[in-house]
Amino acid sequence: MKKTKETVRKILRKIYTGLGLTTVALVFQACYGTPQAMGLDVLIRGVVKSKTTNVPIKGIQVSAKDMYQCELTDSDGRFQIYVPQEAFCNIQLDDIDGMENGSYSSREILVNLSKNNIDLENIFLDDAE
Repeated sequence: MKKTKETVRKILRKIYTGLGLTTVALVFQACYGTPQAMGLDVLIRGVVKSKTTNVPIKGIQVSAKDMYQCELTDSDGRFQIYVPQEAFCNIQLDDIDGMENGSYSSREILVNLSKNNIDLENIFLDDAE
């Protein structure tokens, strides 16, 4: 009877250890995301600005069309997004925060993914009508 209790305790300890490690891995992934496969993805970055004022725009959603990657521009209008290495990619820019920073028209840009790092530099959005 005593040996059975010890065996059960050892088994439970191993199960709890496994669950604990799994929890740590899931929390790490939730906080920091999944690692990028270096060499297989292309980094696209740029700065989104108002066409009329030349001021950087915060809160513009930048997404790879037909993919799940998206990013919001920071207070300097900057963004960076990783996309799978293919021939071309459509980057979609949408003003999703309403009138918080003004209202801007959506824009789509076709990007040639022939390089590993692409800097689109300044992207200008028109004011919405």
